[in-house]
Amino acid sequence: MKKVLVLFAGLMMSAQMVFAQSSADLIEKSYSGTSNEKTPQAARRDIQEQASKKISEELIKELIGEERYTKNKTLIQNKIEKISNRYIPFAKPSELVQDPTGSYKMTMALKVSVKDLKTLLQEYSLLAENDTVPLVLPLISFTDKVDLKAFRWWKPEEGNSKSFLISQNRQFENALRSAFQKNNFYLIKTPGIALQIPRTYQNERLSLDDMQFMSQYFGAPLMIEGQVQYSKSPDSSNRYRIEVKLLALQVSNGRPIADVSRKFETEMGVFESAVDKKVRETVDATAQDLASQVYEAWQRGALGTTILRLTFRGKIPFNQQEAFKDKLKNQVREIRNIRERLVTSDSLAFEVDTNLSSKDFAAKLNGLEIDGKRWNSVGFNDAEINMQMQR
Repeated sequence: MKKVLVLFAGLMMSAQMVFAQSSADLIEKSYSGTSNEKTPQAARRDIQEQASKKISEELIKELIGEERYTKNKTLIQNKIEKISNRYIPFAKPSELVQDPTGSYKMTMALKVSVKDLKTLLQEYSLLAENDTVPLVLPLISFTDKVDLKAFRWWKPEEGNSKSFLISQNRQFENALRSAFQKNNFYLIKTPGIALQIPRTYQNERLSLDDMQFMSQYFGAPLMIEGQVQYSKSPDSSNRYRIEVKLLALQVSNGRPIADVSRKFETEMGVFESAVDKKVRETVDATAQDLASQVYEAWQRGALGTTILRLTFRGKIPFNQQEAFKDKLKNQVREIRNIRERLVTSDSLAFEVDTNLSSKDFAAKLNGLEIDGKRWNSVGFNDAEINMQMQR
C-alpha cells in the first residue's frame, strides 16, 4: 500500500512539473453558454462541447483566416476539433445554473496550447499561405575551369558548343525538381524559356532587382541561386573537383531560406566522364538537403514573412525572460517565429518573422499586456520596432 501511495505521489509531482513547465505555452479563454437539455448532466456536457467548438473555431480562424477555414470546414471539424483535448489540456466549469425558463447556464474557463494547435494544422497542410503549388525558379551558373567554359540558362548565347554543361544543368534541375516535388513545391523547367527574358535581364551576375523581375515574370516567389564549378584537383592531375553552392531565396525581400555547400573529388579518369559519374552519385542527396531545409522553413511559417527586430525597453527579471518570449508569441498571432537576440539589464531584443509590415505590426503591438505590464510602441522603421514599458 505504501508503495502504491509513493508511486501515486510521484506521478502527481511529475504531472505538476510538466504542467508548470508548459504553462507558459498556454493562453486563457472563457466561454459562457446556455443549454436546453433536460438534465443537468446533459446540459453540462452540451455547454462543454459548445465551448470547445467555439474557442477552436475562433483560434483556427485567427491562424489560417476566415476563407481558408470555410473552405476546409469539414476537414477541420472532423480531424481537428474532434480531438480538441490535444490542444485544450485544461477546462474548468463554473456552477451550473438553471433559469426560470428551464434552460441551464454555465461558464467554462479553458487553457489552450496554440503551439499544439498549430502542429495539428500543419499536419493537414492548413497553415500554408495559399492553396497553389509554390513555384521555384533555379538560377544556377555552371563554370568549367578545365576547358574555360561557362553556362547560364538565362543567357541564350551561352548554349553554343557547351553540351556538357547543359547536360549538367539538366541533371541538377531534375534532381532538385524531384526533391522539391516530394514536399509539393514545383521547380520550373528552364529549357526553352530563356528567350522570354528581356535582354536587359540576361546578365552574367544577377542583382536582386533582376531576380525580383524574374520572380514576378514567372510567378515564382522562391529562387535557387548558386554556382557549380568544375576544376582540376590540387592533389592529382587526373582527378577533378566539383564545388556546389546553392542558396534558396525568398525573392520579395532577398531573404535566404536555405543553403547547401558541397565539395567532391572525382575518381581518376577523363574530365567529363569522371565529373558526370560523381555528379550522378551525389546530386540527389544535395538536392534533397536543400529541399528539406526549404520545407522546414515553410513548416515554421518563415516563408512569406519579413524579419523585424523587436526591442522591449524596461526591466524584465532574468528568470521571467523565457516565459515572456513564449507568452509574447502565443498572444500575438502574427508572430510566425521568434528568436532572442540581445539581453541587457533594462531591455530585451528579439528577431521575429511576421507577415505584417513594420507599421501594421507596431500598431498591433501597441497596448500589449503581458503579466500585468503594458507596453506601448514608441518608434519603428522598416527593420525595427521599439516598445516601452508603460509606467
